[in-house]
Amino acid sequence: MDGRTPPTYRTGAGLFPRSKSTTTLCVCCALVLAGCATYTPALQHPDSFPGAYSARTLGPAPANGTWTSADLLAAALAHNPAVAAALERRRAALAAVRGVRLPGAPTLTLTAEYANAHPHWGYGAAGDFPLRLGAVRRSQITLAELAALQALYDHAEAVWTVRAALTQAQADLAASADLLAGAQRLEALRQQRLARIERRIALGEDDRTLGLTARAELATSRARVRAAQAQQTQARLALAAALSVPLEALAGLAIASVTPPAEALADGRRDAITGRADVLRAIADYDLAEAGLRSQVARQYPEVRLGPGYMYDHGVSKLPFNLSLALPPLDGNRSGIAQAEATRAASGRALEAVQAGVLTRIDAAGAALVSARTTEAQVRSGELSAARALAERTARAVAAGASDRVEDLGARALLAEAELNLVAAQNATRQAAADLEDALRRPFDPAEAAVLARVLSAAGAVK
Repeated sequence: MDGRTPPTYRTGAGLFPRSKSTTTLCVCCALVLAGCATYTPALQHPDSFPGAYSARTLGPAPANGTWTSADLLAAALAHNPAVAAALERRRAALAAVRGVRLPGAPTLTLTAEYANAHPHWGYGAAGDFPLRLGAVRRSQITLAELAALQALYDHAEAVWTVRAALTQAQADLAASADLLAGAQRLEALRQQRLARIERRIALGEDDRTLGLTARAELATSRARVRAAQAQQTQARLALAAALSVPLEALAGLAIASVTPPAEALADGRRDAITGRADVLRAIADYDLAEAGLRSQVARQYPEVRLGPGYMYDHGVSKLPFNLSLALPPLDGNRSGIAQAEATRAASGRALEAVQAGVLTRIDAAGAALVSARTTEAQVRSGELSAARALAERTARAVAAGASDRVEDLGARALLAEAELNLVAAQNATRQAAADLEDALRRPFDPAEAAVLARVLSAAGAVK
C-alpha cells in the first residue's frame, strides 16, 4: 500500500471504499446466485382429488377381455398412492446420499467497521471450512446409504402389501361367487321341496312337523344367500380398494380363475429368512446401529475447521488464518458410545426376533395349507361322494316309481349342501396358499413374480 486513501463513492448510507477486491467479490457472489435453483411451487388441491379418483379406470382390458392376476397386480401397483409415496421417499433418500458425499458447506462472514482515524473504513471477509475426514466422513456416508437402502426395502414392503390385499380380495370374490351360486341353488331346491310337502300336508299325507322342518331349512338357505351376497359386496369393495379405483370401475370385470399349486416352493423357507424385505430392513437397522457406533467412537477426536480470510484494516491488507477444533464431550464421549453399543445390541436382538417370526409364520402357513388340502380331499371323497351317490340312487328310485319327488328334492338339497361345503374347503385351501405366499413373500404365479421383479428392479434403479 502507498498510504493513499482508496477511491470512494457516495451513497445514502455513507462512504464505502471501492477496490478491485470488492468488485471481484461482487462478481463472484453474482455468479453464485445466478447458478442457484429457483423455487417452483407445487401446491396440493385436496378438493380436486375426489373427482379425479372417481374418474379412474383400470385402463385398457387385455386382448381376450379377461384379466389375470398379473394384469390386476400391474394395474394396482400403477395406481396405488402408497407405492408411489414409498418410491418418492426412496428418491429423497438417494438425494440425501449425494448431499452427504459433498464436502462440508463453508461459511463466509463479511465485516465492516468505521473509525475516526483516516482512512475511516475497514472491512474483511472470513471463511469457515469444516474438514470431513476419516471415520467421521465414512460413517456419515454409510448412514445415508443405509437410510436409502431402508427406503428401498420399505418400497418393497409397500408393493407386497398391495399384492397381498389384491390376492385376498380376489380369493374372497371368487369364493363369494361360488358360495352365492350354490346357496341360490340350494334355496331353490328347499323352496320346491317345501311346496310339495305343504301340498302333501294339505292332503293329510304328511305330518305338520315335516313342514316346520322344511320351513326352517328354507330359512337357513335364505340366510346363506344373504350372507353370500354381503360377502360378495365386501369382496368387490376390497378389490376396488386394492386396485385404487372406484367401485364403478369394476363393472363388467372378468377375472381368470386361479388354482393354487399342488406343491409349494421347496426353497422358499431358506430364501425368506434372508430375503424378505422386512428381514432385510432389520439387517439395515443393525447396520445403521453399527455405523452409529462408529460415528460415536469417531467423536472422541476433535473436529477440525479451517478459517482463511482477508481483512482491509484501515489502509492495511491482512490475510488472517484460523484453525479451530470442536472438542469432544468432557467424558470422552463414553456415554454416547455406551448408548450406541446398547442400540446395536437391541438391533441384533430385533433382527433375531424378525427372523424367528418369519420362520414361525412360514411353518404355520405350510401346516395350514397341508391341513386345508387334506380337509378338501376328505370333503370331496367323503361327504360329497356320499351325497352324490344318494342323489343318484334317489333319482333312479323316482324313475322306477319306488320313491317320490320330495325325497328326490331332499337328496338333491343334501348334494347342494355338500357342494357348498366343498366350496368352503376350496376357499380355505386358497386362503392357506395365499397365507403361505405372504409368509414367503413370493407369489406362486410366475407371471405375478415377473411383475413384482420388474417394479422392484425399477425402484432399485431410481437415481
